[in-house]
Amino acid sequence: MKKNHLSIVIPSYCEFDRLPKYLDTLVKTFQGNSNVDFIIVDDGSPKREFIKLKQNIQSHLSNPKIQLLHYESNIGKGGAIQFGLDVAKGNFVGFVDADGATPAYEVERLWNAIDTNKKIDLIAGSRIPMMGRNVKKSFYRHIANRLFSYYFNKIFDVPMYDPQCGCKIFKKSAYTKIKHKLTDLRWLWDTQLLVIFYRNQFTISEFPIDWNEIANSKFNFLKDSWIVLYSAWKYRNIH
Repeated sequence: MKKNHLSIVIPSYCEFDRLPKYLDTLVKTFQGNSNVDFIIVDDGSPKREFIKLKQNIQSHLSNPKIQLLHYESNIGKGGAIQFGLDVAKGNFVGFVDADGATPAYEVERLWNAIDTNKKIDLIAGSRIPMMGRNVKKSFYRHIANRLFSYYFNKIFDVPMYDPQCGCKIFKKSAYTKIKHKLTDLRWLWDTQLLVIFYRNQFTISEFPIDWNEIANSKFNFLKDSWIVLYSAWKYRNIH
């Protein structure tokens, strides 16, 4: 029986410092698994920043399981993920944030969970504070996450605790069927992904994970939150 293959996309913008350290842990965690590969997509970082990133991960670029892709103009996190998915070889695909907030061992746990359960079409990491899990985030981030989750649940009627966690894995066959419906290439891409999967009767599972807030987030709560709230409302009828 042919084994499933996972291609993980890592969207990156000016991540020459955090991503190399995270990539080290991902490679080490999955070193015994030949059916997992990683696609780093640099989302139009300035040339100097991209050169630093390439230099800092040079030792990994001879590894056939690692690809580094780059384009000139910044189009957004969602656009970078979609760019990587277009070249992904796996019959399962996914993405994880470049900052390392989701530990590599949790990416592996997510993969093992969906790989062994044929009924799940998409598995989403979930930062649920609970016994047995270690979730570290600031009070302000926690409040912002809970407010968005409440808003998400109300306008989309999708019963998820944490739609914003930056690690999700899904069947490529399911993604291919709904890809043309994804229109937001920035912060709301994976929100659209969840809603469209749910409204098209695909099976979604939330999976509690450890998670550590990393400083210097690319998301600006004061500026970007309003864009996210407005965009979510604009997309409330997507199917």
